[in-house]
Amino acid sequence: METAKLVTFGRGGDTVYYSANSRCEGHGSPEQPHAARCDDGRTIPDGCPVIDMLPAVQTAEGVRWVIRGPMVNVDLPDGEISRCPQPSDLLASALVAAGGELGVLLVLQAGQRANGQQPGPLDSVSVDDYVRGWRAVGARIGRYLGDQIVWE
Repeated sequence: METAKLVTFGRGGDTVYYSANSRCEGHGSPEQPHAARCDDGRTIPDGCPVIDMLPAVQTAEGVRWVIRGPMVNVDLPDGEISRCPQPSDLLASALVAAGGELGVLLVLQAGQRANGQQPGPLDSVSVDDYVRGWRAVGARIGRYLGDQIVWE
């Protein structure tokens, strides 16, 4: 039986992360969390971290974090970064020239690496690091206690 490692709320609803490859999504809000009642037998344990991203994305700093911040890999130990492999210069320049989203992210990734800012938008971090990053840009942070969220 899988147990949740992280729950997030954003503009698109809620997401419960069980592992790097397993999650449950819905249309819940922090006030009426669908996540607390996933009907597939998986559970959300007491102490599971919760991120309400909605307050953060109302600010310029929060929007920048959405674009430039890392992704989460709930299976990583605290402090570990799973770095996105850097494509060859030829492939990277072709992707950038094509003007797609991946090209833009590659430019942001390269810029952050060149400036010593780690991790980039194509890298993944642990749950604790992800929570710290969102907290720093104004997200509301909490933990599950029973089927309730207790906010900091």
